[in-house]
Amino acid sequence: MNQSNEEISIIKQSYITKQPFQKTWVLWLALALACLLLFGDAYAFDNPMALQSTIQSQMGLNNVQFNMLYSIYSAPNIILPFFGGILIDKIGVRVSIFIFSTILIFGQGIVVIGGYTLSYGTLLAGRCIFGIGSESLNAAQAAIMSKWFEGGMVSLALGLCLSIPKLGSAMNSFVSPIIQANHNELGFTFLVGLFIVLFSWGCGLLLIYLDKKNEDLMKEYLKINPQIIATVKEKSVSSDTLSQELSLQLRTNGNHNQSVDSSDYSESFLQEEDEDDNDDEEKQNHNVHDAKEEIKLSDLKNLDGSYWILSSIIMLSEALFVPFLDNGNAFFQVKFGFSQQSAGVLLTIPYVFAALVTPIIGIYSDKIRQRSLLIVLTTVIFIVTHLCLLLIHCDSACGVSALPLLSLGLCYSFYSAILIPSIPLVVKPQMIGTAFGLLGVMQNTALALFPLITGSIYNGHVINEYGQLDPYEGYVYQSYFFVGVSFFNCIIAISLYIFDKNGSQKLSKLRNKKL
Repeated sequence: MNQSNEEISIIKQSYITKQPFQKTWVLWLALALACLLLFGDAYAFDNPMALQSTIQSQMGLNNVQFNMLYSIYSAPNIILPFFGGILIDKIGVRVSIFIFSTILIFGQGIVVIGGYTLSYGTLLAGRCIFGIGSESLNAAQAAIMSKWFEGGMVSLALGLCLSIPKLGSAMNSFVSPIIQANHNELGFTFLVGLFIVLFSWGCGLLLIYLDKKNEDLMKEYLKINPQIIATVKEKSVSSDTLSQELSLQLRTNGNHNQSVDSSDYSESFLQEEDEDDNDDEEKQNHNVHDAKEEIKLSDLKNLDGSYWILSSIIMLSEALFVPFLDNGNAFFQVKFGFSQQSAGVLLTIPYVFAALVTPIIGIYSDKIRQRSLLIVLTTVIFIVTHLCLLLIHCDSACGVSALPLLSLGLCYSFYSAILIPSIPLVVKPQMIGTAFGLLGVMQNTALALFPLITGSIYNGHVINEYGQLDPYEGYVYQSYFFVGVSFFNCIIAISLYIFDKNGSQKLSKLRNKKL
């Protein structure tokens, strides 16, 4: 009897030691490392924003030249979505994480050199290289996390993967002006960003190790539990389709960060299945090809009006958030009388607020069926935000200027949890890769052009009618532009609501069914 108990104990111990990390607390460690993997990326990306006044004064740059530091980041990524996840699929997600995080180090290192030498060309080169590594690293991080959380808790994982890195932007906005004030050396302030990127690189190495170990343990686990393979095969069609779509959604956050509830995908999948019950060809295509963030030009003709209108709204919404914050520090100094340090503290508000609210909205967004109305609401909040930024004026630093920053954070939360997850609802499952790849092209095009447009508007009005330098006037006209784009975006959202209501109603009426 004692021998039998001892054998059972040995078997249990062997079972526990061979359990994959996905089934233990190490799952949460992997999630934490994935979040920290992009923490340094977010910190370094917004380095120029926190130091705009210093960069422009020390290097003699106008607003167009300064904004080029952001445009050059997005420019290569207008092309990259055409190739999408192909490279990641070929070289593997672990190798991809190592390569792309190393490219970030190389890019930020060149930025540091540009800061010490005050070389504008060197800064541009570093930012361009940094952008190539950053966008690709976002895709690799999403791919590895979609594998770890396949089958459950994807919404929570996605919300955290999007929210935690945003705290890196908030930290940069708070810390960089203080470091610059204490050391008065632009290169040193960028160097701190490099150290944080190196920290994230180390987190990536540990994540790679855990993923390789988890893969080995999973093989052993399946040998011990062969019945699991049979269960997986029985569910392969539905689970493969769902996990591919979830993986694709994770890959698009790109810089930019986005939240989705897995219920949205299951509802979309069921909706498509219901609509095509009598279509034999659609049934044959039920087991769709792998969803990658790549563009198939032959598929563009199959994207309907709902997709093109929704993509335009998403593109303009991101352009109303990111390019404004690119000049946010200088804007709050001129418009509201803050110092560079105090403006940096204030600009942590939208990042922190979005980080807190986005996962919550992501979890509950599917409970409200009128998604098309929520999209209209998102554009209305953008209008209110930029109208407040235009109309509020303080001769000295005032707390009321924080209110539009709160609403801007709310805008980003709705963008992440409502707009982006709507894409799979308006396209067929086999079109998701093409849909998101094309969206990436549109987003990066906007992020490359809008900083140049707003910089040109500022430069064109910084000299007032009396021939005097008036930065306040420049930012007022810049705000007019953002308000105009906000209204235009709202008109497009209303047209989407009407188009969807009178058409397929994919965004207006989502049916709940049980699998």
